[in-house]
Formats: sequence, structure tokens, C-alpha cells
Amino acid sequence: MSEATAKIRNVAAIPLVLRELGADVEAVLRQAGLDPLIFSNSENVMPYAALGRLLNKCVQVTGCESFGLRVGAKTMASAIGLTGLVSLHSSTVREALRVINDTLKTSETGGATFLDVHGGQASFGYAVTAPNIEAVDQIEDGSVAIAINIMRQLCGPAWRANRVRLSRNRPRDKTPFLQFFETQVDFNEACSCFEFDAATLEQPVQGRRPEYEDVLAPLLELAAANTSKDFLSTVKLVIRSQIGTGNVSRDSVCLTMGIGPRTLAKRLESYGLSYSSLTEEIRFETAQSLLKKEIPIADIATQLGFADQSAFSRAFRTWSGSAPARWRAARRDENH
Repeated sequence: MSEATAKIRNVAAIPLVLRELGADVEAVLRQAGLDPLIFSNSENVMPYAALGRLLNKCVQVTGCESFGLRVGAKTMASAIGLTGLVSLHSSTVREALRVINDTLKTSETGGATFLDVHGGQASFGYAVTAPNIEAVDQIEDGSVAIAINIMRQLCGPAWRANRVRLSRNRPRDKTPFLQFFETQVDFNEACSCFEFDAATLEQPVQGRRPEYEDVLAPLLELAAANTSKDFLSTVKLVIRSQIGTGNVSRDSVCLTMGIGPRTLAKRLESYGLSYSSLTEEIRFETAQSLLKKEIPIADIATQLGFADQSAFSRAFRTWSGSAPARWRAARRDENH
């Protein structure tokens, strides 16, 4: 599988935010191991790991916990290239989000968006999927902010999410998050996303030009056809996102992937996996991540869809050989 990359146009606001916070842009880029000229062309790319390294350095230098949010807040749909332009001229909000989802599924980026619909509520979010990436919280904060900007472009500036959920630790100052999202913001969540009324998906995109979609959509399809995304990584993302929103099931995964249960089973079998084993693996990974954040164990059990804390504790013992509280204590001792 090719190395995950990030396009400069998606993070082009990083130098601007650094300047606003009084930092020396060139010095920060060099400290992160990057050539300052990389931002001179929006079509340039950098390794996804380098993006994480850069954002980590940006936070260290500026002391700004909301750095990723600030970058995302300055990024509109048109800044993310052909994908953003096609989404802005799609027929409905659902189709616009489908365009974004499908494009990222076929790209070599280190993360992906997800759309989950359950009852009358929809969730749209972003998850880092590449391993060993620094500043995941900053990347996901910024990505959710970009998605919120896109929704305001699709639905009109008055549109607001019902709730924003971020996987990051609770910041010392929540004000920048509340001011930008203008709704309830919860932290230490299993995934980074925002929730809104599912009926919004069927709304027509405001200000769309159908003739633009006719010209641009075939170009985007051609670009997507020339790239590929690892199937297993995509399935893992879908399961992880649906665990995070509490709606995971084999049928919902198949619906999101656009494949049947038999196809899912056969393709997973080629990796030596089953749906149930993969789901348990991702539940375990998510549980470990949440336990490291000092979230109450009862809350973790709820987030992961267990009936109660006892059921979660039994499952965690099966996965790790240790009770959740003991596992957490051991990790805490390792870090001191």
C-alpha cells in the first residue's frame, strides 16, 4: 500500500494561522523537517505523518490547543479541489456528502470521512486511519471544522449542527470550539463528528449550478478511477465510525460500503478475518483509546454500545486478560 499523503490545499491555512499567533512560519516548518517552499504550491503533497508532525510542532510553538480548529475554520469546500467543487453543485446534501465520502475512499490520504444515518439523526465525521500519526486530535478537529464549513455552504450560513463530538481531550479553554461550532460540543468521544437532522440530507444544495456538476463530476470520477484505497482500511473506518456513533451492525456496514453481506464476508476472508472478529478488534482498540483519556468506565461502556459496565468489563477481560480499571492503572504507571 502506498504511503498516505496530505494535499497542501487542504491545509493551506497553516502558515496563516502561525502568523496570526506570532510564530515564525519558516522556522516552524524547518523544525518539523519540512521545506518552507512546500506551501508555495497548493497542488504539492506531504506525507501524512509529516502533517501530524507539523501540527504537533505548531501547537508546541504557539501553545494554542485549538490550532487545528483554527486551520479548518479558514478552509472552505472550494479549497479542497475538484471534490469540493462537485459537492457544491450536487443535487442534494446527501449527494454532496456522498461525493466527498466516495472520493476519500479511493484516495491515498491518511484519513476518511463517514456518514451514518440512524432513525431521524445523521452523523458526519472524519477519522485518521493511518498508523502512528502525531496530533490526531488537531487533524480531526480541523477536518470536522472543514466539514461544518461545507455544510454551511450547502445549506446556507444559518445552518447549525445539533451537536459536535470530538475525540480529543477536553481543552483548557472550550471557547474557540463553542464560538466556531455554535452548538453543544462534547469531548473525549469515541469518534469526531457532528450530528444533525437526517431530513437535511434530502434538501437541495443552495446556489448549485447543475451545468457545473455536468462538467466536473465526470472529471472527478476519472480521477477516482485512477487511484485505489485498501479495502480493509475502508471497512475498519466504517466499523470504527459506527461504533463511535453507537449504530454498528453488519447490515449498516454493508449499506455504507455499497456491498452485500456475502461480498463483505468473502473479501474479509481473504484477509483471514470475519466481520465479528474485526468488529471485536476495533472495539478493543477504541476501548483502549478511551481508557487512556480517563473517561469514566461506565461512560466508555455506553459509548461502545454495551448494556452496562459489567458487560463491558467482561468483554475487556476477554480481549486483554485484565479488568479495565487494572489495565488503565498499568498504563498510568508506565507513563510515570
